[in-house]
Amino acid sequence: MNLFFRKLWIYLRAQFSSKSEPFDQAYCLNFRVWLTDQDMFLHMTNSRYLSISDLGRMNMLIRTGIWRLLKQRKWTLGVQGQTRTIARMLKSPQTFEIACQIEGWTEDLIAICHRFQRGGKVHAEIKTLMHLTGADGRRIPVSALLEALGTTAASPPLSEGFEELLQSITSEAAPQV
Repeated sequence: MNLFFRKLWIYLRAQFSSKSEPFDQAYCLNFRVWLTDQDMFLHMTNSRYLSISDLGRMNMLIRTGIWRLLKQRKWTLGVQGQTRTIARMLKSPQTFEIACQIEGWTEDLIAICHRFQRGGKVHAEIKTLMHLTGADGRRIPVSALLEALGTTAASPPLSEGFEELLQSITSEAAPQV
């Protein structure tokens, strides 16, 4: 519930913005660490990084028009894999920026990076691989989304971190002998 007002504010701001912004640029939001964001050690709790990355992703999806396409086609995005690296802890009442960006894609996964930054330094980074699913539960190839967006762009090379995450997902999905 304590993220409800942040979510509502971001949703309304994104809804009334331009919907044709490029899907491959970074989308930034500014936040402040609230007392309710802290754990017993008085820094932002680990789970809050993931919750705020969801807000950053929602902002990006709405502003690029991807959210509208997903709703029209009854597609959903699901998290396939995720890593979180926290280099410096954020504390109340510090302000910070989250930059959310689609960094690339494979045949069936979209790679999204969320960077928590303060004072020009990255405090935390979350790498997320997401898949598209249709209303019938079947996987949708990323090329269908790109086609709906009116682009035939090729994916830039995925960073080493995403490649490692991708490899761990595919090795876990392989049948055990």
